Amino acid sequence: MNLKYKILAVLAAGIALTACGGSGTPASTPASSAVPASSHVAEEGVTEPINLRTWTLDDLDDTQTTTFVSASITSGVQNGKLTAKVFGYDIYKKEEIEKLAVGDKIAFHEEGAAQDQCVTTEVKSIERNDQHHFVSINGGMEQPGGLDLKLEDDDTYRTMTFDDYPLYYEMGEKTMPLAEDVVLKDSSADPQAEAVETTGADAVAAAINADPDNWTTYNTTLVVQGGKVLEVRRIWVP
Repeated sequence: MNLKYKILAVLAAGIALTACGGSGTPASTPASSAVPASSHVAEEGVTEPINLRTWTLDDLDDTQTTTFVSASITSGVQNGKLTAKVFGYDIYKKEEIEKLAVGDKIAFHEEGAAQDQCVTTEVKSIERNDQHHFVSINGGMEQPGGLDLKLEDDDTYRTMTFDDYPLYYEMGEKTMPLAEDVVLKDSSADPQAEAVETTGADAVAAAINADPDNWTTYNTTLVVQGGKVLEVRRIWVP
């Protein structure tokens, strides 16, 4: 059986949060009760992230898909189960960003927003750096309604912060069991560190619980299939 692999992409300040595609009413729905992706209706004339409607936390239970997610481990490992906040970030079709012009509208999540909370803003200025494949909208993320994008691969752009991280938004919190043969790959000691591997649910749980506050969105990736954590990866961050 061939497994499908997908990376959940799995986010920019000064505008009131509104439901994507909505009329401008303040959104206060917590991430844990986010609007199902399938119920979202795209707003005509607005460039939206291509992953806005494509996945929810329930997709982590898919037995046919191995999924990589950025996560913050919130409660360590208890009784063999890991509790984490799962995050995504906005990605856009390359052709849509390349044809974006002043007067158009674009939707995006502000950093730390919930999945069902994003802003729609008019493009008042756009600067392109073709050499480095950067696009700055409305003066960039330092400005109200501003956004910075970089070319992620041949087909997509993603949001970008000062340190080249994406602008993360919160998908919600999920508790998942560790697979019996789960592997921890930890290279967080320093920038040149080789990954130290720990194998087995008990050993990985002990390693996570020994350092409970240092598993964050910026350094931690979970590899999940069928609702179980197959790998935990942690990298060095400044």
